[in-house]
Amino acid sequence: MSDHNPKEPNINSLSLDLTQLIFSSLPLPSLLRASAVCKLWNSLISSPSFTSPCLSYPWFFLFGLHNTSSRNNQSFAFDPLSNAWFLLPRLDDPSSSSAFLGSNGFFFTTTPNFSYTPVLKSAWRFTSPLKFSRLNPLLGVFYDGSSGGFGFKFIVVGGVRFIGGLVDIEDRLAVEIYDPNGDSWELCPALPADFRSGNSSQSLSSALFKGKFYVSGIYSCFVSSFDLRNRVWSEVQTLRPPGVIFSFLIPCNDMLVLAGMCNAPRGPSFNLWKIDETTLEFSEISIMPQSLLHSLVESEEDENFASLKCVGMGNLIYVFNEEYHQKYPSCLCEISAENGKCSWRRVPRLPLPVNKFHKVISFCSTVSLTHSFPQQ
Repeated sequence: MSDHNPKEPNINSLSLDLTQLIFSSLPLPSLLRASAVCKLWNSLISSPSFTSPCLSYPWFFLFGLHNTSSRNNQSFAFDPLSNAWFLLPRLDDPSSSSAFLGSNGFFFTTTPNFSYTPVLKSAWRFTSPLKFSRLNPLLGVFYDGSSGGFGFKFIVVGGVRFIGGLVDIEDRLAVEIYDPNGDSWELCPALPADFRSGNSSQSLSSALFKGKFYVSGIYSCFVSSFDLRNRVWSEVQTLRPPGVIFSFLIPCNDMLVLAGMCNAPRGPSFNLWKIDETTLEFSEISIMPQSLLHSLVESEEDENFASLKCVGMGNLIYVFNEEYHQKYPSCLCEISAENGKCSWRRVPRLPLPVNKFHKVISFCSTVSLTHSFPQQ
């Protein structure tokens, strides 16, 4: 028998607007739990009109592919507001593929079939075939204001193409854009030939910024941008601040940021530079504290820094070590929107147990509770 006094108000007696207002003050983990309570709460939280400050903070996602069995794959998500990791439900493999990627709220497979699913909803959708199927391409999710049931499109750039099980050394560095409204792929101008020696996500980084898809060589430091409206590539330039060994291009609110490992006169350092997207001139904005940098590696030898990776968006940049024996230690830098000040801090260790992976996929994304597929 319920102890509730019918004369006293409860949450079910509140207006829908007030209930949504209460939900908007919850941290994201609590929101996810609340959305599973009943259909009404789920519809309020997943409504396109629902807003919450926690939905604007980019989460850090790590997806590990196990050496021998997909049953031992693991997905982790770090919430910067609660400063905690969450072990996500096991991601079912839709096509027995090891070609997993992640970008801006979605997981993808690229071969043998291209498919995608929102990160918090295992609802895989297969697309029509890519014109040039490939492994480890760069992938971006963008919104161009086009009408239809879906508001997003995908851009797939470069990658390794196979013909008869062999690498295609004459690969065209293909670029394709997918429109889910028509389930169609548009073949676009190819990635400039300067990137031919390293055209996969293992040697390139990318950033969606102000209607352009930037591609940069992690080691070559070549940079070019693809205009998503006019479908043209810019001239290839070199972006290499003094001492840079390798670097990653990151979209951060209203500026492009280059994050890179440097061989400085005083020893190794991990630096951040603000990039002028018009001239590609750079200015240093921060250096990771040495104590944090040393916490990411076992020793200060140069080869140990080679396993550092970097992702980010919004006002957060995450740096982590992708080596298993280090259990993937990471840290983050928060860039103030008010004064541009950079604040570094250590990210807690992953929740144990952590399986041994042969490949780790990392990306940064805000979390959407409204990604869904229109009814067919």
